[in-house]
Amino acid sequence: MENYKLIEEKYIDEVASLCTVYEHIKTGAKVLTLKNKDNNKAFGIGFRTPPEFGNGAAHIVEHCVLSGSRKYRTKEPFMDLIKSSLQTFLNAMTYPDKTIYPISSRNQKDFENLMDVYLDAVFYPRIYEEKKIFMQEGWHYEIDEKTGELKYNGVVYNEMKGVYSQVENIVSDAFIFNLHENSSYGVDSGGDPKLIPTLSYGEFLDFHKKYYHPSNSYIYLYGDIDMEERLNFIDENYLSNFIREEVNSGIILNKPLERQKRAEVTFSASKDELSENKDFLLYGWCLGESLNKKDAFMRDFLSELLIDAEGAPLKRALLDINFGEDVYSETSTSKTLDLALVLKNTDGNKIEEFKEIIENTLRKLIKEGINKKLLLATLSRFEFNYREGGGIQKAIIYYTRAMNSWLYDRSPFDSLEFNDVIKEIKAGLDEGFVEKYIEEKLLNNKYSIILKAFQELDKNLKEENELKIKLKEFKESLSPEKIEEIKENQKVLFDYQLSDDSEEDKKTIPSLKLEDISKGITKYDYEEDKIGDTLFIKAREATNNIIYITLSHNIDFLNEREIKNFPILLALIGNMSTESYSYEDLDNEIYIKTGGISFNSSAYQKENSKNFARRLNIKMKTLKENFGSGLELIKEIIGKTKLDDKKRAKEVLLILKSQTQAGLLQGGAQVVMGLTKSYYSALGKYNSITNGMDYYFYLTEILKDFDQNWDKILRDLKNLYKKIFNKNDLIISATGGEESLQKIKKDLEDYINSLAREKYEAEKFNFQRENKNEGIYTSSNVCFISKGYNLSDLGENYRGDLQVLGNILSSQYLHTEIRAKGGAYGAGISFSRYGDMVTYSYRDPNVENTIDVYNRIPEFIRNLNLTEDGLKNFIIGSMNAFDPLLTVSVIDELNLAKKLTNVWDGDIIKNKDEALSTNLEKLKSYADVIEKALAENYISALGSEEKLKENQKFLKDLRPLN
Repeated sequence: MENYKLIEEKYIDEVASLCTVYEHIKTGAKVLTLKNKDNNKAFGIGFRTPPEFGNGAAHIVEHCVLSGSRKYRTKEPFMDLIKSSLQTFLNAMTYPDKTIYPISSRNQKDFENLMDVYLDAVFYPRIYEEKKIFMQEGWHYEIDEKTGELKYNGVVYNEMKGVYSQVENIVSDAFIFNLHENSSYGVDSGGDPKLIPTLSYGEFLDFHKKYYHPSNSYIYLYGDIDMEERLNFIDENYLSNFIREEVNSGIILNKPLERQKRAEVTFSASKDELSENKDFLLYGWCLGESLNKKDAFMRDFLSELLIDAEGAPLKRALLDINFGEDVYSETSTSKTLDLALVLKNTDGNKIEEFKEIIENTLRKLIKEGINKKLLLATLSRFEFNYREGGGIQKAIIYYTRAMNSWLYDRSPFDSLEFNDVIKEIKAGLDEGFVEKYIEEKLLNNKYSIILKAFQELDKNLKEENELKIKLKEFKESLSPEKIEEIKENQKVLFDYQLSDDSEEDKKTIPSLKLEDISKGITKYDYEEDKIGDTLFIKAREATNNIIYITLSHNIDFLNEREIKNFPILLALIGNMSTESYSYEDLDNEIYIKTGGISFNSSAYQKENSKNFARRLNIKMKTLKENFGSGLELIKEIIGKTKLDDKKRAKEVLLILKSQTQAGLLQGGAQVVMGLTKSYYSALGKYNSITNGMDYYFYLTEILKDFDQNWDKILRDLKNLYKKIFNKNDLIISATGGEESLQKIKKDLEDYINSLAREKYEAEKFNFQRENKNEGIYTSSNVCFISKGYNLSDLGENYRGDLQVLGNILSSQYLHTEIRAKGGAYGAGISFSRYGDMVTYSYRDPNVENTIDVYNRIPEFIRNLNLTEDGLKNFIIGSMNAFDPLLTVSVIDELNLAKKLTNVWDGDIIKNKDEALSTNLEKLKSYADVIEKALAENYISALGSEEKLKENQKFLKDLRPLN
């Protein structure tokens, strides 16, 4: 390690790792290693990249450097790795002041390959020799062949149009940009769609030259790795090629505001969406800088304590008087520690009253003190989340967490250690530490903002029309030669996107051999036991003293109306008062005694069957010493919930509607896939009613006439509540230590004995296949489009090689046609073991072209021509479908699913073997059945009202989301 200088080293319990910080002597590159026994090895390299303008330079560079490099010569090594690697994480992210490139893999050779490709990409990208990369990923002019219109296209351009279509994003940006005007945080590092086309190719290259240097880099290694060997590799192959430079990547901060700021912003609403009390109000503060680890912790702590928790005082102060429909917090990911309360669906003209409510509530808290149980519950929630270790992607989360101090020239350890801060806060609870902090950082803080966001009729449509006029006038000002040049550039880019990489270039991409792939899958402990006559599935795993449990109740006896009301009831229980607790106290008790309790609708389809089991799953995670107390809380919720509180029920459902709506727009690809399945599949329809679009529309319908229909709604809910928590066909699945699993059996026996034993006849779930072809429109600028059908209905049973075909179609055909050429943010296809074949596009500016691309899938398959090596890479890239990266927290759910679906490890291994033995002839044979499936013409779309109405010929029914 002679080329690195040791800065500091210590074992940090919070990340269960020996943590070491180095500096590369020649270049000054910063290095952090987390050595532990995790076989999911991770690497990351990041750069401080504060934006100067809102033209998206940082974001576009992030996309483009992964499109070919000095050693790796294909057009898109990133996609080549997606389709040919065992990666468990492979991505890149642009933040307000940094850009990071993290990867992870459980396979050592694969990890080394991914690491080298990323290092070569950031330091030696092909962007300097190939302008078409910038044109594809950033922006370029196009002339529409049919209309002759001049327009902009590009992946980042369309991605950001989607981002700027969602009101929550608009409000969040307005908060930060106004609070930090004339600073690095006063512009959008992702890119404002209006400004992205002002970025020139030369400015784009200058951005990379300035910031992508080892002297400005932050390198990260995690897991069971020979750290010395990897660091020597990085030095010898990359860092040693550079010399230290003074990179001016300093973050410009504005002076703290000396008086509170006011700001206004508008967001688009269609005629159907426009209505009263749909404004947003925001009260935000800058609490300091993330260099102070106590401030960094307290910012997140206060967001939960004051705003997000059920009993959060600011939330309650607003919702208890019906001042709005939902309250949520916004926090920054930057050097400044920004926190805001956002009130959704309110009257923006009441801004003074809003300000007064917030400040009076803070004064009252400071004077009278905060509920001690709320304080303890909030601290407990943080402690539990840290004990769990960051979830599936903890290796990547630790990197982003470390950057919260590391990027600003402080030790990364400051952001990885938190026990000392929690201890200090706990010790100060009785001395009023939190109240004093609120007085200083919120109530008396002039570095704050109050913002109003209100609807503007068809704002997006107006701006689109203005852009069309602007581009029309610009085109008219061009000479015929210039117009021909645009057409020629468009054709050259089109040909570039369609051209296949040469065999020579393909061979530069590192890959594994099939022999590197293990034949089996990861084994998780599974043992069947009994508690009386109730099945108890146990998994013995190291869980850091936590027990994870799922109590799965059969609900096959619910009729059609009850199924529709079922998710409404699940939303209420756990959020309503009970006989022993107010809903605020119940929330506090849950988080003091557990890591969370949830009630979920689930359905499990049997292998080789159209039948599916309908279940209510109660999920709890808790320390073993609190298991009994946690179970008592579940018994309280399922036996003593008071459903009669009309005001609270309406509040919960309004919040639910608000959050569901935001989720539909954020996860549009999954939404349209689910909607398409609901047309042809009984299971798809059931899932849509309980978790999807049908559920959202039913919730909207209930709320429309809630006050008039409350008595009937309540009667239905009460009848349902009495039926669903039943002992018959109860299955319990738990994960924990051997001793813990044995000890909890007595508590579980008490739970079982507390349940009703009424037997109900199973009700058939009536389903009528119907080709609805719905277009659900919003004021968004982009769309999500899906087309699909069930292959087993056409006689084609699932085989593992369909995952290989899905990989080929998603990462090659659909990526090229819909993303690279079409400018959508993403596209793909999914094959399920139950026969579903469903396509999707994400933040897509096209409708007709995308549907045409879907329809040409069979043609692509018939003409598929892969070398043996090329096919091998696609096979390897599909392996994670059979053995995904999981955390211990989901093993109880996995084991329950095995039992209810009758799909066991042996079945998955068989499918994996089918994938490993994939041959081109078999893949081509799927073209006929896929052609038949597509001919059934099941389509759904969500997004831009204008684009959906322009393409109504594909859609039988158009209706607004709101």
